[in-house]
Amino acid sequence: MNLRRKIIGLLLIVSGTLMLGGCDAVIFEDILDCPQGVYIKFYSKTPCDVDSLYPADIKNLHVYVFDTNDKYVNVYTADNVTISKDYEFLIPIYPHGKYSFVAWSGIDSHYLLKDLQTGVTTKDDLLLQLKRASAVAENIKGTTLYAGTSEYVFLPDPEDIQAAYYEHTAINMREYTNRVEVIVEGFSKPEDYEVDIAMRNGDYAVKGNILLGMEMLHYPPEYTYTDNKLSAKFTLLKLETGYDDWLTIKTKDGKKIFYQEDFLGTLLLQNPDVNLSCDNDFVIKFKVEEDNGSYYVVEVWVNNWLIHTYKTGVEGGG
Repeated sequence: MNLRRKIIGLLLIVSGTLMLGGCDAVIFEDILDCPQGVYIKFYSKTPCDVDSLYPADIKNLHVYVFDTNDKYVNVYTADNVTISKDYEFLIPIYPHGKYSFVAWSGIDSHYLLKDLQTGVTTKDDLLLQLKRASAVAENIKGTTLYAGTSEYVFLPDPEDIQAAYYEHTAINMREYTNRVEVIVEGFSKPEDYEVDIAMRNGDYAVKGNILLGMEMLHYPPEYTYTDNKLSAKFTLLKLETGYDDWLTIKTKDGKKIFYQEDFLGTLLLQNPDVNLSCDNDFVIKFKVEEDNGSYYVVEVWVNNWLIHTYKTGVEGGG
């Protein structure tokens, strides 16, 4: 008798599972309890890439969920990930409706992460800030930061389809970190000079845009000196025009400014091959000559492209 009851019970479970469209092999008394969610794939593809890429330095994820009114719902995190064409991250969703997602990778101890309020915070609100001390940015050498947003995804009412439902979407993760080396050749004592790159690009909204009107940050360089040449290497955040960006070369005592210009418009973007949506590594080379005790810029190169071959009119003491 007990065996007969067990067989009947198993048949009921199989029958119920089939009738409900397969709610994870469990009988649900209320169809609204059927699970639903969105599987998200991650990739990276700039306007210059032919195919999708799967960067190995995307190792963790913060995925922020927003409802149909672009109000914050929840955040899901994952560590030790390896994205690929087969990797998917499941976000459980309840209730049904229209949702979108913002993903970040690389958020670590270098950043201040703001608490988001469910039903209040929008994608335009502040999410993270690069740490700074007296307007000097935290050194983010060796790190990478990525961000991306999804299209809107609609999840139907489980009662309408009488089944569990899973949607799929993908997020293009764009790198925000940039590596810049500034080289100056021609100073008789290069160790007497320093390079400063400053931008207002350390504060970001949830959806990934730089917030306007925030603090000017000075990025810390790593110097090397050889003969008459100095090299200053920087790791910067997102490069975008309109955020008060400057490159300055001056004496370490601050008494003489040898060169000061718009970092993006006057330098990087003078190379027609530079695309800030595609490139993240830059080398800017200045060649200087001495004339009657003063130095003059005679050549400026950006990624091996000569952008100036004349005196800039900006001079400094030797």
